[in-house]
Amino acid sequence: MAVEFRLLGEVEAREDGQPLDIGAPRQRCVLAALLIDVNRLVPSDRLIERVWSEELPYRARNSLAGYLSRLRQVIGGRGAEITRQPGGYSLTADPMSIDLHAFRALTTQGRSATDVAERDELLGKALALWRGIPFASLDTPWLNDVRTALEAERFSVVLDRNDAALRVGRQNELLPLLTALAADHPLDERLAGQLMLAQFRCGRQADALETFRIVRERLVEELGADPGPALRGVHQQILDGDPGHQIAAPAPRIEVVTRQRAAVPRRITSFVGRDDDIAHATEALGMSPLVTLTGVGGVGKTRLALEVASRLENQFDDGAVFCELAPLDGGSAVGHAAAAALRLQQQQGLGIEDSVIEFLRTHRMLLLVDNCEHVLPAAARLVDQIVRNCPHVVVLATSREALGVGGERILPVPPLPAGEAAQLFAERAKAGRPDFDLEREPVGAVDEICRRLDGLPLAIELAAARMRAMSSIDVARRLDSLRLLSGGTRDAPRRQQSLAATIDWSYHLLTEAEQALFVRLSVFAGGFDLDAAHGVCGAGSDTDDDTLDLLTGLVDKSMVKMRAGADRTRYFVLETLRAYGRDRLRENGLLDQCVSRHAKYYTELAEAAAAGMHCADEGAWVMRMLPDYDNLRAAFEHAVADGDIDTALRLVTSLSELTHLRIGYEASDWAERAIGLVDADHPLYPAAVGFAARGAWNKGEFDRARSLACLADGRSPGRGNGRVAYPGDVLADLALYEGDADTALAHYDTEMHRARRDGDPIRLVWTLFYVAICHAALRHPENGRAAAEEAVEVSDTTENPTARSMARYALGLVLKKSEPEAALALFDEAAELAASVQNFWWHGIALMEAASTRAVHGEISTAAGALIDVIEHWDRVGDWSQQWLNLRYVARFLVRVGAGDEALALHHALARAARSSPLNAEQLEALAEQDSNTGADGLTGAEAVAIARTTLARFC
Repeated sequence: MAVEFRLLGEVEAREDGQPLDIGAPRQRCVLAALLIDVNRLVPSDRLIERVWSEELPYRARNSLAGYLSRLRQVIGGRGAEITRQPGGYSLTADPMSIDLHAFRALTTQGRSATDVAERDELLGKALALWRGIPFASLDTPWLNDVRTALEAERFSVVLDRNDAALRVGRQNELLPLLTALAADHPLDERLAGQLMLAQFRCGRQADALETFRIVRERLVEELGADPGPALRGVHQQILDGDPGHQIAAPAPRIEVVTRQRAAVPRRITSFVGRDDDIAHATEALGMSPLVTLTGVGGVGKTRLALEVASRLENQFDDGAVFCELAPLDGGSAVGHAAAAALRLQQQQGLGIEDSVIEFLRTHRMLLLVDNCEHVLPAAARLVDQIVRNCPHVVVLATSREALGVGGERILPVPPLPAGEAAQLFAERAKAGRPDFDLEREPVGAVDEICRRLDGLPLAIELAAARMRAMSSIDVARRLDSLRLLSGGTRDAPRRQQSLAATIDWSYHLLTEAEQALFVRLSVFAGGFDLDAAHGVCGAGSDTDDDTLDLLTGLVDKSMVKMRAGADRTRYFVLETLRAYGRDRLRENGLLDQCVSRHAKYYTELAEAAAAGMHCADEGAWVMRMLPDYDNLRAAFEHAVADGDIDTALRLVTSLSELTHLRIGYEASDWAERAIGLVDADHPLYPAAVGFAARGAWNKGEFDRARSLACLADGRSPGRGNGRVAYPGDVLADLALYEGDADTALAHYDTEMHRARRDGDPIRLVWTLFYVAICHAALRHPENGRAAAEEAVEVSDTTENPTARSMARYALGLVLKKSEPEAALALFDEAAELAASVQNFWWHGIALMEAASTRAVHGEISTAAGALIDVIEHWDRVGDWSQQWLNLRYVARFLVRVGAGDEALALHHALARAARSSPLNAEQLEALAEQDSNTGADGLTGAEAVAIARTTLARFC
């Protein structure tokens, strides 16, 4: 294969994907100068000027000849040749082997393409060739000028591609990029027009018009000129409704699971040394929004990152959050992993990664993204978007290689120096053998062990674990065999080979039974508990006590880590060790068998959880299942990959109760994938369709939700499917949302009778709840009282917290006006019940209805405090539809307590957001006469929330 050259980033030459050694900076500068003018003669004087400018070395021509000679040796005979000709030199190669020329060729093809989708694709391929700033580490006047010209060339292509992407309807995924670009190029009118169109077509007309206003003011203030005809034309196009493009409905903000705030995991063993590394990382984080700790596996990147984060988390308003990517098998789940770490859910109308960005825009935190190397492209893309769009978020990443993101500061993590390595060995050895004393060990034995292990903390810990069974001399003696063991590819770093050999050595010191369990444990994604270890990995004749004994041995020998929790102990295998175990499984022909057992176990567990979610033990099942979400994902992917669609459907249709409003909407996407792989007559098809449709509904994709629900052709999942996965319910909810409460009521009335006939109490509570809600929507809440009271009675027989919460909320809602005290008690109880099973949605709406009732009938300070709690809840959840509803309640309360200016400000904010105001004409006229709050009609939603929070605090 011919050599490939890279200029759009650091200067590189690669053959078969492996880098070639092209020498020091001056030599790379010579190569870059020839590559830019490939297949053309470059005079010697011009080449010298390009490389040295005016700072010529002694005998520059001889130096140049030396560089060229070495380059010939590297690239000669690989499809490229450097030749000397009269007057100069030329590099002969296929221009398409050079990313710069390939970029220009693709750009030309893209710009001349008549089909807009083809143009978008070709320009995207051209831009994908850029890996960073061209020849960033080289600094000569000529190269600096070329770099500036190339970046301008790239920006022009970006603008062309933006136009194509907008024309093919990719405004949703384009919007974050346009927002970041506009911040970097605030006076570019073409870019501003593209941003305005994207905002408008995403349903954000107000933002689009605000962008025009801001750009116009900047142009006038900085350039003394009004917007040009093109930008004015876009402005008029938006005012005219942008004919030919459908406008997406504005969506609520990000939904965040109200669990305990995510934080950095607590260290369970001491942290040894690395004071200088901590200081360097801390300093770097103060100077850059992205710091990446790089190094070989096992060098201690994660431990160092956790130590730094734990020391800095109090310096950030929102603390530090740990996002672990090690359990992921592919890049598609990176966004979901970040969302899970942040305790948030996907925003309606946005992808999961865009939802993460929108949430982080307004937060101040340190985000630790761990183990990026195996999902590097996806991790780099997400981190790049965070760095560009979230000004108050600092990212600390760990990876075996740099992310390659703009603004990244790379800190290589070195092995431990001799003294700290010996200290680490001593502390870990003492953990297993309390009488271990480093001073009494044979002189030099521990130092020799640490030296041979290259100071790698993981290798040292594994070796120290052997001190329970042998002396330090014996350990050192056994290390001799490491040099005979294969440790990866020949060109892998020596320390990486040494680590692999150490793992192999530690593996061979296990008993046969421990070895068998260890390699099988590598099938888990993330952690696991004892039941899972036995169910997936235990031999048929073993008991769980046998598995526990073996697992304890692996923990003692540092091959498995333990994480104790309040509910149950969980275990995990470090990613380096997990990869080793997977290789062993594959070599032994056991991988497929173990993967199948893993999928079968978690499918059966999910089915048991689905039933448990309908009884009194709902909270216990939530606590049991949430930590295994990575394993559930892996089990689904395994089943789909193996073509075991029955297992995939059994699994996904068992997850709707667990994942709905607790983890996120990813599992409903699995359901949509599954229904595309199975015939419509499959018995689980309606349940899968219902779950997929419910997920689309939750994300605000109403047309898609309707289309999916109709696939069931009127079929019902049947008894035992509970609250979520009913296609007919989704269609009824769409009718209710569109104002047709009669149609929704007719559906739920029919379903209520069906649930009563089937003897399905959970389904009966759900349908009774909606019957009461529909009557309230028809403005006759008293007609729903009987249904709500029956819901309370039935839910109490189930002892199910979510059912009891729903029933009490429904009864409270129909009693809110006629019996406010009784309604208040019901709302408080509903909120407490929902919180007990981590059901953030029911918790939030119950809190809000309780606060709104107190705002009308309760003591002032108590009501103000309750309204603040609701503001904080929806602010954390990110659901603006509920936050606007809450601001209506706040505005009404502020009128009650005499805060007229602030109430009027909230009225204007509601009007600006196209939300109805609770204030009548008489109240508005009276407030307008005494208004002293000028400019209140320009409040954004965030400003309105700030005013509400500050004003309410005065009355607490």
